[in-house]
Amino acid sequence: MPPLIALLISDGRPGHFTLSEGILAAIARRRPVDVHRLEVQRRRMLPGRMLSALTNQGVSPQTVLKAAYGIDANTLPRADLVVSAGGDTLAANIAAARVLGGVPNAFYGSLRRFNPDDFALVLNSYARYASHPKYLVTLKPNKLDPDEVRAPSPQPDFASGEPPRTAGLLLGGDTPTMKFGAANWQRILDFMRAAHVQHGTRWMVSNSRRTPDEVSTQFAALAATPASPIARFIDVREAGSGTLREIFAASDAVAVTADSSSMLSEAIWVRRHVVALMPEGSSLPADEQDYRTFLNASGWTTPLSLTGLTPQSWLTSLSNLTPLGANPLDLLADELQRRVPDVFK
Repeated sequence: MPPLIALLISDGRPGHFTLSEGILAAIARRRPVDVHRLEVQRRRMLPGRMLSALTNQGVSPQTVLKAAYGIDANTLPRADLVVSAGGDTLAANIAAARVLGGVPNAFYGSLRRFNPDDFALVLNSYARYASHPKYLVTLKPNKLDPDEVRAPSPQPDFASGEPPRTAGLLLGGDTPTMKFGAANWQRILDFMRAAHVQHGTRWMVSNSRRTPDEVSTQFAALAATPASPIARFIDVREAGSGTLREIFAASDAVAVTADSSSMLSEAIWVRRHVVALMPEGSSLPADEQDYRTFLNASGWTTPLSLTGLTPQSWLTSLSNLTPLGANPLDLLADELQRRVPDVFK
């Protein structure tokens, strides 16, 4: 079968283009895929509301690409499929698909004021869209292949209370509805030390761009101490993005600060036992809470309050989880093939 030529439109944000890469990785389970990347930057003088109005009113795609992104439509590479994620790519996705002769296009995320009929398929993770014919509600996609990022063997028997030998810890940071504060960061540090002393658990830790500098410095200092509970601290301030694969490959289980659905989803995607560390009194936006309810009800993760966090409450949470059994790339490929069969011909 000849390769599918895909145009991946990216706004340069890893949290967005990773989703597009996951969609293409799923398609690649069924047929070869050649990917062309197009980096775009929306001009701020054209807000999303105006761009959606122009697109919905049928303004020529060439004009939209030029005015909003400074792109000459004649320079677009030939493609059989257009894929993107992130609000700033919406107009570019639709315009590129139209310029390329109406090829199928897929988008992950919220459409804002754009029309779902301008897409072959819209993927997101919010259950309220499940009945819409143009939507596919799914676990957030990722290009990682769980069959390649295998868990250490043999796996601990969490159901019988056996602790992780090595655990991952993914640190995010504050959001408008979730604040950690010094006390909660200290609780996480104390919990890691206690789990190491009581159960011998070593920790693979990564921060994120959202993590406060002073918190990252605390974890880096702990990692540098003799007999540290931290086996490795990967500091994104130095290492950049794309660091989680190493943590997943070494970890029996993963703890994720509850602010980040992306990190939580990645850990679930690679079929680990995953616990979300939740500050007391915090909340999530309605759509995000809907997604977490779906993840919790599936048995893939559970929230755990940072107040009173102990090695035992951590082990109890792990014992109640059932990670994904099938490879999520194959599950997504099956859905994509059902919903956009022309992409697979």
